[in-house]
Amino acid sequence: MQLNTVVQSCSGLLRSLTAISIAVLAYGVDAQSTPRSLLWRISHADDQDTSYLYGTVHTRDARAFQLQDSALYFFDQSDLLAGELDLDHTSKMDPHVLQAMFLPDGRSLDLLYSRGEYEEVITVLKMKLGPLAPICMKLRPYYTIAMLSEMELGSDSTMVLDAWFQARAMRMNKRIVGIESVKEQLDAVMRIPISDQSRLLLKVIRDGSFDGMARAIDAYAVRDLDAFMEFVGRDGLPEHADKALLRARNTLIAERADQFMRMYGSVFVAVGAAHLTGPHGLIEGLRRLGYIVEPVGVRRP
Repeated sequence: MQLNTVVQSCSGLLRSLTAISIAVLAYGVDAQSTPRSLLWRISHADDQDTSYLYGTVHTRDARAFQLQDSALYFFDQSDLLAGELDLDHTSKMDPHVLQAMFLPDGRSLDLLYSRGEYEEVITVLKMKLGPLAPICMKLRPYYTIAMLSEMELGSDSTMVLDAWFQARAMRMNKRIVGIESVKEQLDAVMRIPISDQSRLLLKVIRDGSFDGMARAIDAYAVRDLDAFMEFVGRDGLPEHADKALLRARNTLIAERADQFMRMYGSVFVAVGAAHLTGPHGLIEGLRRLGYIVEPVGVRRP
């Protein structure tokens, strides 16, 4: 298989790294009782226009498209859509940028495993990924885990939820911005030691634990963010990975969302649901910046 085919496949995963990161993290999920809402109203005492925060998942599974009441109404009323990435831009990414998804210096994962471990990994990858399996041994394991997780979800829509929101915004001639750059998201993954990633891939292979995202989507469909985080965070990387993939990014996303809301008026912020909750999540981050953040249409258990 040609390398550019693999790059194109992997670039789709990069369009929302949140969906990937939540599938492999275990730390930073604090016991709490989060209101059952994916839609949150953002207001400010300084008479700024009201904005909204919506938790998405990067999947084509039909369960993700059961949009919360009022979500489209407030989306349509907004002046700007702010997603994690501008997906139109990512579709035109330079393949050289995506080379960062591969192990450095042409290395292969078999160098990080014993002979027996390598056979365990490659056997399952061949079964699950077919002709992509050998090339996945050249990828950073983070992305291979993401591919395995995504395969367990449905493919009911022609596009993932994040792209669906952006396509709707384009049809309405709404301004669209990406909160992060592709390089920033790639750099977050690169900060996770390869040895940690390879150990996690082996654990996923041995446990056969590919269904975490499927169960998380069930929780997402009923807006239960606490259960959602519990399912996606069952087995994961060390705490420094959590800081790279969620905590540090949440601070950046909150600060840039603040800038957009001050510049453009009413903003609809659509980012991965894993970014919303917890003491380091966007809800609390925006509150620390002086915003009032409240759930819309709370669903009781």
